[in-house]
Amino acid sequence: QSQDEHQSICKIHPKLAFLIADSHVQIKLCQSLEGNLKRHLADLETTVQVKEQQASDLFQEMATILELLKSREVNEIGSHDNKDGKHTLYDHIDQEAVDALESRVKQYLQQLQHISQTNSEKCTQTLHKINHITIPEAEDISITWEGVQAMGNLIADSQSAVDDISQDLQSVERHCDQLRDTIRDLEVQGGTLSIDDYNVLLHDTDEIPGIIMDLEETLSGVRQRADEINVRHLQYSAFFDESKRRFSAVSQISDISNEYVQTAASGQAQYVALVAALDTALEDMWGLVTWYRQFHSAYDGLIAEVHRRRQAQRDILATVDDMRARLDALHMEELQTRAAFVDKDGPYLPSDLCPFIQDPPSRFVIEEIADAGRFASVQSHETRYMKDTSH
Repeated sequence: QSQDEHQSICKIHPKLAFLIADSHVQIKLCQSLEGNLKRHLADLETTVQVKEQQASDLFQEMATILELLKSREVNEIGSHDNKDGKHTLYDHIDQEAVDALESRVKQYLQQLQHISQTNSEKCTQTLHKINHITIPEAEDISITWEGVQAMGNLIADSQSAVDDISQDLQSVERHCDQLRDTIRDLEVQGGTLSIDDYNVLLHDTDEIPGIIMDLEETLSGVRQRADEINVRHLQYSAFFDESKRRFSAVSQISDISNEYVQTAASGQAQYVALVAALDTALEDMWGLVTWYRQFHSAYDGLIAEVHRRRQAQRDILATVDDMRARLDALHMEELQTRAAFVDKDGPYLPSDLCPFIQDPPSRFVIEEIADAGRFASVQSHETRYMKDTSH
């Protein structure tokens, strides 16, 4: 039906073809505009809420890991002493860097909230304006080429009937003129009317009622066609008035929506850049949280490693002590053996025969070159920790 109407409009006036071709599409777009605006606004608000929740979770994770680092005491007392005289893993954290990163995340969130709030207000205003515009409902009134042709035929038939009536009236008027002229001549001349003239006048006069009846019948047809033409005229006028109101409403909605779209588009680049910057900051902060957790767990490994090294040091020292004792015993045994030889055979040997025979045996010393103090305790609860891990 829409295609037939489109073809009819094209035949009536090609420039009006868009009335039928685009009207349904434009009206549907206007009707769906409210839902699209609400979804757009909901998407913005959802994005901001998701980012806020991500930041909140991240801040909580950061606070938790920092508390863990604060509670993990290191026994070694050094330059990191705090007011309580305790050295904790937290003393190795750059809190200013954490605060700066957290402030940057909060700043990005505030800017996103501002953009979302601004869009929400403008969207609400736009929807309010659109809701005050009513698009007339399409009625069962349309223009068809056949209807226009029928209307043209009615006008042509009416014009033909009017022409016939005009001719009949002219004929009656001529007959009346002839009758008046004849009567006037008779009155002037004082003569009598012949039978033939009388019959002619009588015949013409008798035809007048028939002519009048024909005129009345023709006039009735003209009136009927005029009524039908008037009805069609009213229908077509209503169609064009309705179309004009619809497209006027569509035009107003289009102008309002375009204004909102242009405003939203101007802030879209900033919005996208802020989301990207926020994601980067959140990723950096999650990286810190991960690093701090690894730092906390790595300290447990450090304690185990220090304990292992101490045990290894003790094993090495035990071996060294044993080697020293064995070397001392061998040295003493060698001294005694050499002394016995010198006492027994030395007096009989010339001194220049073997000068070194009187030399004492070589003495070997095992020295420690590493700093044993570097294996000092690094955790006040190391003993308890090792007991826990040994289970």
